Amino acid sequence: MREVKQKFVSPRSEQPIEKPVLLEAIDLTLRAIERRTKLYRNLVLCVTTVSLASFLSAALLRQWLALSGFIILVPLTGGFLMLDNRLFRQWRSEILEMARLGGLDVAMFIKTILTFRQLPPHSLQAMLASLPASSQVSRQENSTLQSALIDSFEVLARKNARRILLGTALLTLALACLVRGAFLGSVTLLLLGALLLALTAASARR
Repeated sequence: MREVKQKFVSPRSEQPIEKPVLLEAIDLTLRAIERRTKLYRNLVLCVTTVSLASFLSAALLRQWLALSGFIILVPLTGGFLMLDNRLFRQWRSEILEMARLGGLDVAMFIKTILTFRQLPPHSLQAMLASLPASSQVSRQENSTLQSALIDSFEVLARKNARRILLGTALLTLALACLVRGAFLGSVTLLLLGALLLALTAASARR
């Protein structure tokens, strides 16, 4: 009789309950926006600190050269754009992975996440606009055309990341050469800085 009763008692499962893919996508989006917002706040803090330090140093020392600290804002901004680009691409890649392998309905996900009024609308809209139409995302992995449609944005994002890195490096060197050339009265450094500025402008148009 004891054995019979034990057959009707279902053992408690120790395995964790799997979260629905839609909730996973929403949670991933919330965390991505939180990280991007934190990154932006850190940038604002750094820009404010560097600006105040440069102004105060120039005022106390009465040297215009102290204002050259503003050059640091260029790599700070470039680094922010690079990190933000990486967070953005990582979020998009994981969402598409959920759609291809986890059966995520992209249209339903977009419709649901738009109901979260507390999220920054412009940032959210930009993120969602990078996702392909739901008809372009499926579990089929043998379609070359489909993969090209999905990954075209990733190729463009990587190209923009390389452009940001190159532009940041060229502009930082150009400003450093111009400031140093003006301080030392070096025509060579001034010409080099002008050349680097021209290269920066040319790289931005590519």
